Amino acid sequence: MKKFLKYLIFPLILILFFIAVSCKKNAEPAALKIPYSCELTIKSDDENSDTYKASLSRKENSWLITYTEPESISGMTITFSDDKYKIKLDELEFEAKRDELPDSAISTMIISALDKSTLSTNVKYKTNKGNTIANGTIGDKDYELIFKDDIPQSLKISGYTVTFSKFKS
Repeated sequence: MKKFLKYLIFPLILILFFIAVSCKKNAEPAALKIPYSCELTIKSDDENSDTYKASLSRKENSWLITYTEPESISGMTITFSDDKYKIKLDELEFEAKRDELPDSAISTMIISALDKSTLSTNVKYKTNKGNTIANGTIGDKDYELIFKDDIPQSLKISGYTVTFSKFKS
């Protein structure tokens, strides 16, 4: 009887060990510290679409995106401060309240994904190969934002892929 129990308990312990090892804890939100700045490369899933390049500067209550490519919008800035957007290109300038700019605007989606992912508002986190992956929604658009060592690497949302580089905080 003891021999039988020995042969039964050992495999059970082994199975429990493998189950415990394979279970992963949910990842913690990325700790993105404000202020920060970085470069953005924005590509559409549509092969015929331009690639956009911009710089992003985020402060406590404001942010600024300056587009550098393509040439047709080079120099265009989008600023958000005091619940207002200001969009400027050369001599043209447009100002609007926060709720007047659509959530589907790529600049808004980038900032919203970064903010939601670091504030952990209705976002699911997991880890994969040393990366923290944040999955959430903005409006009705799902997104996936990948961080490595609390630095954003890439964002996929609504047919766009955004790559982050030259990150400074």
